[in-house]
Amino acid sequence: MQPVNPGAFRFYFAILAAAALASFAVAPTARAQQPATTSGGLEEVIVTAQKREQNLQEIGISLSAVSGSDLADLGVVSATDITKSMPAVVLTQPNGPSSFSLAIRGVVQNDFADHQESPAAIYVDDVYVSQMIGLAFSTFDIDRVEVLRGPQGTLFGRNATGGLAHFISRRPTDETNGYMDVTFGQRNLLRIEGGFGGALTDGIDGRISFQTNHYDPLFKNVFGPASDAENGNDWGLRGQLLFKLPDSSQLLLLGRLSRTDVHAGSWETLTTINIAPGIDVFVGPNDNPYLTCPGCNRSGLPNSGPFVIRDSISGFTRLQGGGLTAKYTRDLSGTALTVIGDYTSLRKDYQEDSDASPVTLFQFFNGSKVNQESVEARLNGGDKKFNWTAGVYGLRIDGSYYEGWLGPTFFSAQEFTSGPNPNSGYVSGAWPTGTAPYWNDHVADPATGAYPATRSPYDLKTTSYAGFGQLEYRFSDLIGLTLGARITEDKKDFHFTWFPYEYFPLSTTGQTVQLTRVVGFPLSLDYANSRSDTLYAGKAQVDFHLTSDVLAYAGVNRGVKGGGYTAPLFPIFINDKTTLTFRPERLTSYEVGFKSEYLDHRLRLNGAAYYYDYKDYQALIYTVSLEQLIVNADARHVGAELESEWAPTAAWRFGAGVAYVDAVTKNVDTRGTGFTGDYTPGNAPRWSANAMARYTFPVGSGHVALQVDGNYLSRFWFNLSDLPVVEQPGFGLANVRVNYTPAGGKFEIGASVENLADKHYGTMGFDNTSINGLAQVYPGMPRWYKAHINYRF
Repeated sequence: MQPVNPGAFRFYFAILAAAALASFAVAPTARAQQPATTSGGLEEVIVTAQKREQNLQEIGISLSAVSGSDLADLGVVSATDITKSMPAVVLTQPNGPSSFSLAIRGVVQNDFADHQESPAAIYVDDVYVSQMIGLAFSTFDIDRVEVLRGPQGTLFGRNATGGLAHFISRRPTDETNGYMDVTFGQRNLLRIEGGFGGALTDGIDGRISFQTNHYDPLFKNVFGPASDAENGNDWGLRGQLLFKLPDSSQLLLLGRLSRTDVHAGSWETLTTINIAPGIDVFVGPNDNPYLTCPGCNRSGLPNSGPFVIRDSISGFTRLQGGGLTAKYTRDLSGTALTVIGDYTSLRKDYQEDSDASPVTLFQFFNGSKVNQESVEARLNGGDKKFNWTAGVYGLRIDGSYYEGWLGPTFFSAQEFTSGPNPNSGYVSGAWPTGTAPYWNDHVADPATGAYPATRSPYDLKTTSYAGFGQLEYRFSDLIGLTLGARITEDKKDFHFTWFPYEYFPLSTTGQTVQLTRVVGFPLSLDYANSRSDTLYAGKAQVDFHLTSDVLAYAGVNRGVKGGGYTAPLFPIFINDKTTLTFRPERLTSYEVGFKSEYLDHRLRLNGAAYYYDYKDYQALIYTVSLEQLIVNADARHVGAELESEWAPTAAWRFGAGVAYVDAVTKNVDTRGTGFTGDYTPGNAPRWSANAMARYTFPVGSGHVALQVDGNYLSRFWFNLSDLPVVEQPGFGLANVRVNYTPAGGKFEIGASVENLADKHYGTMGFDNTSINGLAQVYPGMPRWYKAHINYRF
């Protein structure tokens, strides 16, 4: 990680100074925080979905919350694993193993360019994570995860169009406690996590948490010089200090570091062929459309098979993250003041062998270096009849990015910029040669051994300011009203450039020779632009408290996502620079739902149904091969979800959820062919479901817990298309777990089998027919046998 910017310390000082000044504005009154209680068979779940602590069952929001202990029981070890237990929440990996986002109710962003922000927002300890690489973190020492479905723009702002996931760490207390968990298993898996905390001195509590994770590669390279790939090698560290200040105020300081360094960029391949404009299909095992061999792609290779690669270059993912968060809270005569400031630094470098062959035809790479600063100040007040929230928010994202590829595919250049031309046979304008897509007859320059390459560095600076407020008024025991609004000023400054070059694989100094860009194209020159958008979000909802255990609600909610820019992978194919910018998207949600508990609080049943009216939905299309472009189109989503928990006895626990989503993006040209149609968004299965059953029984002086859990996704596509080459058929996954806890409850030993049936499925895919006659698929995890030992004190 880069050294902390000195400006960040000045930024923090300003935050703390503002908090201190605000806190002395009103005389304080102490107010105790009530702990969570239990009611009957099911625990009361306390969440902060509306920026204050509330019972989950008393909030008119479609919301799932999973405690840290339940996350462990479900085998959740990374942020992306939360999809195992929540309906209508699907993992998407726009760039395979190097970037992640969530699709909530079919609302998704699957552009593989790192600068794009997801419409399903991610928050970690009250802080917005703007970069999609920010979801690539392990979950350890977690108190709970809250997933809010539907627009959350009023209290959480821009880019929470589809909803959000909030990961909340376990906080320091004055009670000495801790735990250590060691997991081991197949593929030499070794994962260690722990957390320790308590009172450091009078008025200061601390906690430190860590995790480290290692396992052998999942992919075997069978033909080519590259290494095996997709191993585990990451660690994370978190430290917290809680200062209990005078007048019932508190200051929480949280620091975090993380690293990932793995062999990555591996894709399974399936041979494909183009049969009409924009229509690619799989090739049969006996077909030979490229005159290479039956069932083979343009490189003469058949389908790869599960977890098999034939790569010439070893791919990698290298992630570095770090940050500092300060959270100040104080009670001001019954009004709660909260000020949160954060500085986050993220760094990524990624490379893959996209052509999936032993020669260098197309090797994609990208990366980023991003610094983010944010501050939020808000006030909460009220009583049982009337509650209110008001605040301001500021965000600055300073991002430097790059992307490009090694190899002759779609390569073009005008001439060498260096004086002495190392290829005397080449003259100005003579390159490219050959026929598309291989615009150089030789993979390597025969005179020098150099390979052609293209790189696109670009910068995006985002500045955003917002003011927000929400009122909740209970007219009677039966009826309550919620009104909220937020206004955001969003400014983005974008600068894109690119250049072709030659690199020398055998060079020990990283030698390159830069070439000049081709002339006569819209992006022959740099592209620089700025845009400013005023964004409005709001909420109006009526709650019906039918009984003390049944809540019904109906509301209208508006979410927004800021406009932005496309960073094209193949710049010379951009014919109109105005297509590089896209407008903000606006989602109006009409939703009804209910929260209920029955059988003396042993059965919990929550449900919701909704209609989304999307205007200027930011749809990702591919115009030429992987030439991505975001265009605005209208869309509509119709759906519903139902969740249940049942604890009939102390020994049995059941949970289940099911969701239906019918999402359509209207009148969009998904392949740049001039033909428009209606399509299902990527990673939006019509049906999704999850289930869990746990039985606990005594054994000797201890107890054993047996658990079966799983989830199901119906058919979906990896991007905005209905082509079979990017389709994932429906599939289900099942897991089994057993844990034994001796008397005293301090130790636990357990074993699990994840993906019990060893189901093979994909989490992301791309259509590379025009590059190498193949489709890429990034697979989900195979069957995995694991065991763990846990000690708590």
